[in-house]
Amino acid sequence: MARLLRTGSILALICALILGGCGSTPLPLTSPASASPAVVGSASAPSGSSTPTAAATASPAPSLDRVAGWRADIDGLLTARETVHPDPWLGISRADWVAAADAVKARIPELTDDQALVELVRLAAMPGWKGRDGHTGIFLTPGSGIHPYPVRLWRFSDGLVITAVRAPYEDLVGSRITAIGGHPIDEVLRLVEPLSPRDNPTTLLAFAPRYAGVSELLAGLGVIDRAGPATFSLVGRDGKTRDVAIEPITVEEDVAWNSGQPTRLPPTDAPWLRDQAKPLWWTYLDDSRTLFVQYNSVERGLNPIVDEILARAKQDDVARVIVDLRHNGGGDNTTIGHFEDILGDPAINRPGRLVVLIGRITFSAAANFATDLEQSTAVTFAGEPMGGSPNQYGDPREVSLPYGGQSVYVATRYWQRGAADDQRTTIVPEIPADLSSDDYFSGRDPVLQAVFDTPVAPG
Repeated sequence: MARLLRTGSILALICALILGGCGSTPLPLTSPASASPAVVGSASAPSGSSTPTAAATASPAPSLDRVAGWRADIDGLLTARETVHPDPWLGISRADWVAAADAVKARIPELTDDQALVELVRLAAMPGWKGRDGHTGIFLTPGSGIHPYPVRLWRFSDGLVITAVRAPYEDLVGSRITAIGGHPIDEVLRLVEPLSPRDNPTTLLAFAPRYAGVSELLAGLGVIDRAGPATFSLVGRDGKTRDVAIEPITVEEDVAWNSGQPTRLPPTDAPWLRDQAKPLWWTYLDDSRTLFVQYNSVERGLNPIVDEILARAKQDDVARVIVDLRHNGGGDNTTIGHFEDILGDPAINRPGRLVVLIGRITFSAAANFATDLEQSTAVTFAGEPMGGSPNQYGDPREVSLPYGGQSVYVATRYWQRGAADDQRTTIVPEIPADLSSDDYFSGRDPVLQAVFDTPVAPG
């Protein structure tokens, strides 16, 4: 069974599939909406080899034995890639991918199921390793039988830190992970990164920790002996070290616990973290004469708020307009035109006056939005490089594989928001700023502070 997902909220979709959801709710399963300034690549024809059509099967095929089943799943990746993706071999030659796939198929009899799963996920991500294809891969959906650990993680400037946990592990919040199963955490992250889709290296900051938190993948990579409890080596905020065995849960339990937000920073009382559930809101910061706008989800129905923003920006006490995209994983990119027009108004669009905050979660339609502003306004970017690419492949179609319970998501459309010859895979901010775990738990916003420390241009 194949399902086509409307453009835009792809980090929302992708994170919903990476163990439970992120950014916003999954999109309706419809044909792609026609959208604004985008270039759609033509579908590449399959290269002539005969491959099984079982990639459209919704449930495991009972007639397949284990070896034939895993091989059918690998063949299903090839079928899906060549029949769905507009540029299936954008980052690797077909011959190289087929050779890698054939090598895995030859090893299936000697691999465990967890090892075979790792190889399947790796093969799904492989054509996108060079970037711009962060919507394509295996995201380990509910029903896939995998078991994540009930921890929410963020890669801060000082390491990989637990930002939220499910009971009974509440006392682990704030702990920095130094190892899993005795393997240094940097080694674990290097092992999982080839499994993760990405538009660019910043995408991996958001996605790779989710793959590092899946029991079956850690077992298949040799980080732990078998799927099940894993020992996490931790350093608490008090500097004390300890080893804690954490039991995994089902992916369905993880979805319910995470409430669809596993890759965002959990909300706190800090102003920039508190209202992530609101798609768009604004406030005036007297001390800095700043109109602060947070845009968390690209969706319909926001134009009245957008109009309020322009009206407030025209008042004499506003020296700067800041638009925060750091929690925005995307949405419907057919809805962004009015907001872009407002930010292009002379009341806002002046050098140094319009600042946009970006980061690893700024992806898909949010990356479209940022790129459009780069092309049409005098915007200054602050934060970290965004997780989405200026030009990117999106609108993924779900294709169920025939044996192991997995689905592969394959981009169906090319979105060109930058120049046709733009080879960048991200936008790098003019005002860079890192976030430490101490910043987060203390409620500080170093990105906003870095903007405040940058003088506003006269006029």
